Amino acid sequence: MKRRTGVWIVVAGVLLLIFTWNPLNIFSNVNFGFSFSTKEIHEEQAVSPEEVQRLDIRTGSGDIEVVQGSLDEIVIRLDGKVSKQIADQVKLKVETKGETLSVGIDAPDHIGFGVRIMDTDLTVELPEKMWSAADIEAGSGDIEIAGLQGEDISVKVGSGDIHIEDIDAVTIGLKSGSGDISAERYKASLMKFEAGSGSVDLQDGEAELQGEASSGNIQLEADELLQDADLRVGSGDVTVDLDQEPSSLTVDFKGGSGTGKVSWDGFQSEEKDKDKGVLRGTFGSGDVLLKVRTGSGDFNLE
Repeated sequence: MKRRTGVWIVVAGVLLLIFTWNPLNIFSNVNFGFSFSTKEIHEEQAVSPEEVQRLDIRTGSGDIEVVQGSLDEIVIRLDGKVSKQIADQVKLKVETKGETLSVGIDAPDHIGFGVRIMDTDLTVELPEKMWSAADIEAGSGDIEIAGLQGEDISVKVGSGDIHIEDIDAVTIGLKSGSGDISAERYKASLMKFEAGSGSVDLQDGEAELQGEASSGNIQLEADELLQDADLRVGSGDVTVDLDQEPSSLTVDFKGGSGTGKVSWDGFQSEEKDKDKGVLRGTFGSGDVLLKVRTGSGDFNLE
């Protein structure tokens, strides 16, 4: 068995040497897929927003940016660098069916062996409008959204970060399999979030919150907490940082391994057991509920 393994190693070494030096120019017309040469791509399309109510933006890989533009049209741009051998096959995919605008990248499937480079940025500039729905998804890449208004906004990424700011919606859903989630100046009736492996940072928003981070921290910063929040982490800390002492808040914390701490003087503790990882109490009449669960991590309200 060892002799056979050694023979294959020698054969592989000889073949690699031949491909590298190519003394008789035998392989000059053969493409083994190992070229790292890239070509820049730039493509732009414009779509009238009159009939469009729903946005469906999806990529297999590459970054997505959705921003408010300065024109009355929806402007879609694809920029980036891709392997030369597939550059002419990478195109914008824009289609309108009824009230739905679908945007994506048309690229060839990776068949064979070798290295294929796909480094793309998909940018969608939107006119000011209240969309009925926006579904934005990337398999691998970062997603940034700013100035979007809609009834239902859903953002998903398999591997990458999500950042939203200045979002106004009825419901917001954020999900990252592996990556951080951050949100600033958001407004919604309900915002749900889920981070598989990564932290969550929420700042200056107004929404009922329901979310979890399997492995990572949750940081919530706001002037005051005016709507219910249900925050859960598997392994990580939860910190709620408020500018004002709560006037009417119920605190319900339970941790598998960790402690809970409330820094405000007006907190009336009803149950506190460090050994059991329990902290419950109220500010005022306790109309708003802050519910925190940690598997392994601490909770701080400050």
